Amino acid sequence: MQICKPTFLGYSIGRWVDEDRDGRYDVLEVETRGMKGPRSFEASGIPLHSDNQTVVKERIHLDRANPDILLDDITTIDNALTRPWTVTKKYRREHNPIWYQNDCSEDNHHVTIGKENYFLGADGELMPAKRISRLRT
Repeated sequence: MQICKPTFLGYSIGRWVDEDRDGRYDVLEVETRGMKGPRSFEASGIPLHSDNQTVVKERIHLDRANPDILLDDITTIDNALTRPWTVTKKYRREHNPIWYQNDCSEDNHHVTIGKENYFLGADGELMPAKRISRLRT
């Protein structure tokens, strides 16, 4: 039974968990379903199954040894795979960030560095998002 209309990003439900029972939430568990195909498994282009029954489970938490490292344990369950595939992504906390990438929509190519907006071109090069006025000499 399909709960929602499939989209490229799917439908995610998360819950906070107090894993060590100290009264503070330490883990965010997220499950994503309802992703619309065709989709590829990763940047290599390996296709996921066309039945669109993919389930992605994530456990997002701080590294106990270094609280400046955020860990994202990602497990993909798909009928194109012989068994669930798990990977851990690490993100380092930047205390003085100098750039920000807004990835909130499908196929977004806009990047903000400092207070300037740029567009990521098809060739992988950054271009200003607005016209730069030329100085006359």
